Amino acid sequence: MLLISSFLWVTALSAQEIISGTVVDGKNEPFPGVRIEVVDRQETTTTDIDGKFSLDLPVTVKKIRVSYPGYKPQIFKVKPNMVIRLGSGWESRTSGYRGFFELQGGVGFGGKVNVQAGDLDISNIGSPIMFGWTTTHGYQINPNLFVGLGIGANATMLYADTQDYSYQYGDHKFNSINIPVFADARWDFGLQDKTAPFVDLKLGYQICHQNHYEEHYSYASGNDLTLSNQNTGGLLIMPTIGLRTKVKNRCGFNIGLSYNLIVPKKLTATYSYRLPDWNNPDRWDYDETHLELGRSVSGVLLLNFGFDF
Repeated sequence: MLLISSFLWVTALSAQEIISGTVVDGKNEPFPGVRIEVVDRQETTTTDIDGKFSLDLPVTVKKIRVSYPGYKPQIFKVKPNMVIRLGSGWESRTSGYRGFFELQGGVGFGGKVNVQAGDLDISNIGSPIMFGWTTTHGYQINPNLFVGLGIGANATMLYADTQDYSYQYGDHKFNSINIPVFADARWDFGLQDKTAPFVDLKLGYQICHQNHYEEHYSYASGNDLTLSNQNTGGLLIMPTIGLRTKVKNRCGFNIGLSYNLIVPKKLTATYSYRLPDWNNPDRWDYDETHLELGRSVSGVLLLNFGFDF
């Protein structure tokens, strides 16, 4: 009986396993209060103030689950004196600060406008060309949803046909600088994946720099036609679809396609023309006509390149 009891005691000791290790954060500092669970069993413990943990188990186990509020639970293989690092990327902590920087460029599409007065005309005034940048800063609420605020700057240019008439020249100055200010919401379909799609929506207001024009002048008649584009400011609506590729830790490269509805404009024209002075045949009188061509909003299809951090 003594031999049998001794054999059972030694067998029980040999089946006993001690799992121990240390949990650290993204800066390699001790991480206290982290929950350690044995996979497929009920044994649990938490790390102490030095980030250390230890579990005495009656059987051999292969995996443990590590979890902490605000972090995605992770499973690790059991190793002697293991060191577990949390906080190295979105794979660990699924909420927190997140920022973006994007470069954008594109061209609008839609109907064209022709303006004609006397012996002068400006033809095929098209949709705007735009390029610029935006930056957004906010909070990643969960592994999918981000909300934040942003600002940017973009240069906008209307374009028209350059006409090669004899005794006539065209001066093109349809350039403007606009400042969009917006709220941003973004949904990532797999922020923790290597590559995943996303959708984004920016809503806000665009502050516009005004008074941009194109002028045509005829040397033959002395007449002048000036077309003014007064950007009026307005509501910013900018939906985006794209693809994110993880670069390192929390950084990623983004490429997307956006439709930008932030180019409101008001077109006016002034036609200055010469009239003969009947009292003095060697002199001319001048008169002018003002034309209101209406107000409209243009859309621009943009290609975006940027990164998040």
